[in-house]
Amino acid sequence: MIKKREAPQGTIQYLSPLFLFFLFLIMPVTAPAQQVQGTAQDLGEITVIAEKIDTFIEQNPSQIVSMDAKEIETRNFLQVHEVLGSMAGVDVKQNSGGLGTRISIRGGGGSGSVLVLIDGRPASTMQYGGVDLSSIPIDIIKKITVFKPPVPVWLGPGSAAGAIYIETKGKNIRVRQASSGKVRLSAGSYGLVSGSATGRFDANKSQILVSGGYSHKDGRRDNSQKEQGHMSVGYDKKEEGRHLQINGKAFVSDHGVSGPEYNLTPNARQRYEKASLDLKYDGFVDSLDYTFKTWGDFKRLDDTANNGSQSILDTVSAGLGTDFFLTDESEKKELKIGGLAEHINVDHTLTGEHDRTRMSVHTETNIRTQPMVYTIGARAEYTNDFYFSPAGHAGVSYAASKDTVLKASAGYSEHVPSFGQLYQPSHGAVDQVRGNPDLDKEKIVSLTTGLEHRFHEKHSLSLSLFRTDTWDLIKYQRDSNQVSEPVNVDRAYKQGIETLVKFALGENTSIDAGYIWQDTKNRDNDKELSYAPEHTLKLIFKTKFKTGTRLEWTTRGYTKQYSDNLNTEAERIDPYLATDVKISHPVTLFEKKALVFANIHNLFDKDYSSHYGYPDDGIKLECGLSINF
Repeated sequence: MIKKREAPQGTIQYLSPLFLFFLFLIMPVTAPAQQVQGTAQDLGEITVIAEKIDTFIEQNPSQIVSMDAKEIETRNFLQVHEVLGSMAGVDVKQNSGGLGTRISIRGGGGSGSVLVLIDGRPASTMQYGGVDLSSIPIDIIKKITVFKPPVPVWLGPGSAAGAIYIETKGKNIRVRQASSGKVRLSAGSYGLVSGSATGRFDANKSQILVSGGYSHKDGRRDNSQKEQGHMSVGYDKKEEGRHLQINGKAFVSDHGVSGPEYNLTPNARQRYEKASLDLKYDGFVDSLDYTFKTWGDFKRLDDTANNGSQSILDTVSAGLGTDFFLTDESEKKELKIGGLAEHINVDHTLTGEHDRTRMSVHTETNIRTQPMVYTIGARAEYTNDFYFSPAGHAGVSYAASKDTVLKASAGYSEHVPSFGQLYQPSHGAVDQVRGNPDLDKEKIVSLTTGLEHRFHEKHSLSLSLFRTDTWDLIKYQRDSNQVSEPVNVDRAYKQGIETLVKFALGENTSIDAGYIWQDTKNRDNDKELSYAPEHTLKLIFKTKFKTGTRLEWTTRGYTKQYSDNLNTEAERIDPYLATDVKISHPVTLFEKKALVFANIHNLFDKDYSSHYGYPDDGIKLECGLSINF
């Protein structure tokens, strides 16, 4: 069913969010400043807002998984999507031959898309809602945290299906090394050639971090070759409890768009260019910690369709955000207040010019009364095309013992359709997908409860029950001409169980096993939701030999799933298992620490598709060398 939205009446409904946001920005900063006037403080080497965020995350009843830079380097991950794909309950699919990464949490098939934040600001999304993770150099990442739904409201709009918080590296005032860096080179199957370099230059209180890279690969299918290049420069300064970060990034991709097997596009090509600039400032006064951030993005997608027609999509966005942490003297109560405002303008040769202004304000508090931790939060959102959207989150955790924690949380949010869903502004073949400007926003209720238990400090068990109900769920349906269009499903749900077991076989050997069972239903036709396998399995075996060689074995399994809302046999994706293997060994070259590695994707060369019409390339090998200096 397709629904048409109606605009609210009255000028005050347009002006009130602007007034509230302005009032929110000016109120929290004045009073605390008076408390410290005329006092001297020895702030020393203090990290403020980053530690506050980490503590807030750890003590929040939300269910999360995370990985820091040390583990990322130890396990020799080469790209951000590899890190996410190894994390419990997270599934990542790279778009074949094109751009963007599709991320699902707890089995997929649910509402909206997963929100990705980089240093607290929303990352760019691609034309299908995926995220251009390839533009984020792996060597500048400090930590990645995954929030499973329902997520805390302070993460912002668009997080109904979960959120990923990526924190980049900053100045470490405890490290006195003047400079350091890394060079990585690799080559592999289907003409893969890749190289990257990262350099860090330290002064007493500041740091410059430079990273760049290039890659080329030819896919197994015709017209699936891809060339990419990226460059980032970051400036970081810490002094007397204040922290300034400035980051500039540029990314270019030139690639073919082969299209699905049922509608090939051997002549379609795209060139994607992106540039961004971010500024973030942290500090504190007395019991108030604060952060301000602002950003700007420019993206251009130059598209040549299969019939030779050309179109250009320009996207310009700018935004600002702020967060305040207030803690009482006992540090048992913590309040987080914040908001953001962003304007996005898209201009496309075929669909014209569109814009979106969005604003949101939020407040969330943690109350720690051992053995209980409570959290409650609310968010008000506004966009000029879908108007007001509320969101709320509440949770509680109970430490039954030092090794056992029980958690439960509930949330409500609304997901606004993306520009791609509304207008489908560009594609390698314009006859494959179209937008639907009459889409309504999704309304989502999420519930979860779980148990986390540690055995002998080396083993752990995590068990979670989850359910999501969605009204006006946005799903794509294909017509008789194989053209896909998004429509609203009146009501749908997904529910299931997620189990994660971590078992240490020794000091250097461990096994992580994750299993998800889910039941999904489109209540309009009593069919399963698309791309929602009933059973998902992930098994990771890691070991380090006495020689220093590391081996990591990952096997993923999925039962059958459907790519359409009608669950037709023609669009059924068969069950499959895929195995990846990584081997690395430390060496010394030119008196520098180095690592030689080999990564094998789809070791047993299984023939499968993770998306209907897009078969995997089969077995792929990548070998390389990285040197630290």
